Amino acid sequence: MTLFLKLLVNLFFWVSIAVIIVLAALIPRETTFERIGTIDYMAWDFSWKAYEENIVNYYRDVKENKSLGTTQFKIPVETELHHYGLRSLKIMIPAFLLSIILGIIKGVYDYTYQKGPRKLFGTFTTWLGQSIPDFFIIFSVQTFLFFLMDQGFIKVDMYGDEQWYNIIMPILFLSMYPVSLIAKYTAEALEEEEQKDYIRTALSKGVPRRMIIWKHALRNCYPKLLLHFMPVVMTLLSAMLVVEFLTMYRGIGTRLLSILAIQTKMLPGQPLPIDPGAFIGFSFLIIFVLLIVQWIDSILTHFLTKQKEEAAS
Repeated sequence: MTLFLKLLVNLFFWVSIAVIIVLAALIPRETTFERIGTIDYMAWDFSWKAYEENIVNYYRDVKENKSLGTTQFKIPVETELHHYGLRSLKIMIPAFLLSIILGIIKGVYDYTYQKGPRKLFGTFTTWLGQSIPDFFIIFSVQTFLFFLMDQGFIKVDMYGDEQWYNIIMPILFLSMYPVSLIAKYTAEALEEEEQKDYIRTALSKGVPRRMIIWKHALRNCYPKLLLHFMPVVMTLLSAMLVVEFLTMYRGIGTRLLSILAIQTKMLPGQPLPIDPGAFIGFSFLIIFVLLIVQWIDSILTHFLTKQKEEAAS
């Protein structure tokens, strides 16, 4: 499959997902209420005619107003996308860069110290970082900070986004798992590179092992690490929902969860809860990000694979 065709297939797939999301969001959610004796009955009243009207009206509003709609707070969807999107970017980009830097350093450490007591802080901690769920580490850190505040050692605001330092904890929490993931990929790539002839030749000539790793072996490992671009970004996006929710950082994750909030109680005749405009808008934003990430991954994979085949021949 050619690169252009692969990109078109990716585009078709995500456009199809977007269409399914729109159709799901516009399903009629009116309920009917009936009292028989002393018992109240509520039922979901679905109608194909009402469904068609929802689709037609939404398409007309998008065409006339050049907007994805308004939220339940009567705010244009694009305004909320810009507002919450910028907040999430403030933690996503630093977390991504931090994951790459610390992950590579940790991977070199894991590869260098595979034996002896230092291994405890090497591959073992990398395995531990991949095994323990994010929410458990977040709860543990928050509990420890609560203890310190209770004892009067520190005084910090751990939740929300009002303080300038409120982005620090989400960035650290968000980068925890990707650091372990990149460290694992880096150590594995260095182990494969160790078998190359130029490594053995450099070692036989007395070149320091640290210099060989950082100036030669690691540089040749970068193409292999780029092939894991997609899993790392997908990990960051999926963890964003959990991290923002547990730290009460008001970004895309918390806003999307509030849109999908489930109510345990409903009034008679009340429509089933959902904010169609916001749901469609934030879903489109996530789909757009996933499409761009998948395109980048496909382009990198195509050229790196081609380069590898040319080198082998």
